[in-house]
This record gives sequence, structure tokens and C-alpha cells, in this order.
Amino acid sequence: MKTRLLHAAALTGLVALACTASPARADHPWQDSPAQASITADAALPGLRSTTLLAGKNGTYLALDSSGHPVRIDATNTSTPLSGPDVPTEPLVSLTVSGNDLWGLSTEKMPTLIRMSMDGAAQSRLALTGATVTGSNLVALQIHGAQAYLADEGKPALVVADLKTGTAKRFLSYDMSLIGRHPLLRASEPRMGPDGRPMAGGNVRFLLLDTKGQWLFYQPACGPMSRIDTALLTDTDFTPVEQLDGITEWRTTPSIGGETLTPDNIFYLSDITVGSILKFGSDRIPLRILRDPRLYDAGAPAVPDSHQMAVLATEDGTTHILRIALP
Repeated sequence: MKTRLLHAAALTGLVALACTASPARADHPWQDSPAQASITADAALPGLRSTTLLAGKNGTYLALDSSGHPVRIDATNTSTPLSGPDVPTEPLVSLTVSGNDLWGLSTEKMPTLIRMSMDGAAQSRLALTGATVTGSNLVALQIHGAQAYLADEGKPALVVADLKTGTAKRFLSYDMSLIGRHPLLRASEPRMGPDGRPMAGGNVRFLLLDTKGQWLFYQPACGPMSRIDTALLTDTDFTPVEQLDGITEWRTTPSIGGETLTPDNIFYLSDITVGSILKFGSDRIPLRILRDPRLYDAGAPAVPDSHQMAVLATEDGTTHILRIALP
């Protein structure tokens, strides 16, 4: 683990947290779990994106169709558009859940956050000012309290927006933790660019927030995963230098197609390098809990409880949902 020291004002909190939230074993290789997960269902879901999957209730999941509209996947693996009144018609690039609210990010005209009920009924819209620059591509969204956290892959930066005013600020622009610096591997083969050289597969793409809203985890698809205390981005007393010093390289990862963080702070990652599901949590043991060639094209995972999960994957050009029994 590579850590840039946090400002002294935050050091006490970090020391206190160390006993319960130590970094994963960044220097330890992924190892096969003694008890393996198993795929219990594989169903085609034509017309869905594989990049977004959220756990719902009673075996359901939320996703986005190819036009960026929210859909619900029921327990029989049938997808239907959300049916609440005033469901957003503009395309969404990301979805997330905060409490009882469903939030979507639209970038069609200007970055706009849409707060919805769980059936998709729009409750409010908030246009963001200052969130983007020329060439920006906002790709990920997390919500906690009065802040929205976004990732800009096009002009790599973390963005924090005030949910009362819509005012957004950009942080860590072009920091090395936000830039894809390693070849993106799929089935252990690099993706090649027009110049015949391996490509990194983009900049910061994945964004996760712990339940308490204290730790923001982010990474490009090629890794590694980094972490920063959200106070460094929301407390104006911290300087840009102190923000840079507060970045922790949390752990190395293979190339991934998606990731999620459960309420009990367990990470699950779709590993497209060798086609597997990865897991690590408070025990700090990096585990590979499932191997399957269908996972070479895996996207977003979601975990509704400790017994099951699902992941979207592309098979022969069509999005599928893989339902998985956890060990």
C-alpha cells in the first residue's frame, strides 16, 4: 500500500479507524476461496447496458436500457421500464441509490441530477454548475447527505456537488490515481490501440462510497483502486496539497468491468482479466470466489444480501444477467 500522509487535522481520525478499516492486503495475490460461488441462472436481457446494476427488493435489480432509461429486472429475469409518474425521458449515464431515493445523472444538455422514487417518479431535478470542462465525460455517481460525488473520465477529476445549490467543484484534476496507466487486459490479452500499442482502457470510471460517507473509493478500469477521506473534498480548510497527500492507493486490482461495495464494507469486483468474481472485506483476505469464461465480458455486479449476487455480462453481443449463489 502506498500512502501519502493526510493533514495532521485528520490524522487522529485515521488512526482510530485503522483497527476496523485497515487496507486490504495490497501486496498479497488473489487466492481462490475454499468455498466457491456458483452461477444459478443465466438469462438474456437484450437492450440493456452492462455498466449499471443496483440491488432492489425481493430478488429484483435496477439497470439502464440502451437508451439510458431506468428499468427493473424482476425475479424471473424480465426487464420492464419503471412505471412511476414523470419517469425521466432524458437519457441517464448513471444510477445510484441513497436511502429511499433513486438518483440518476443526465448529461444530455448540462449535468443534471434527478432524484426519483424507487418506481422512477421524478421528485426533483438539479442542474450542476462547475461540474465539467470542455472534453468532460461524467461516468459515475454516488450520493451521501448533502453531497453528490461524480467521476469525470474524459478530463480526469473527482467532482463534488452541493445538493442544495447545484454548485460543483472539481478536485485532483489529472492526478495519477485518476489516470489509466496500465494495459487493460481481457482474457489476459491487452486491448490494442490504432497505433498497435496496448491501451489502458480509459481514466477514472468506478466510484464507491462507504455507508457512512467517509471514504470515497475510485479507480480506472485497469486499476489500481484508490481511497480518499471525503472531508478532504468537502471541508474548505484543506488545501489542494493536503488533498493530494490524503490519497491512498488502497490495493492493486486486475482489469475490471464493474465493482460494488456492500453496506458491511465488502468489495465485489468483476475481473475481466481471468474471468472471475473477486471479493475482499474486513478480513483483508483478497479472494477469487468464482471463475467462469462468461465473466471475461462482465460488467456491473450487485449484491442484495449475503447469500446472492448478480452481474451483467455480454454474451455474443447481448447483455445477460448471471445470478450467483454466494458461498
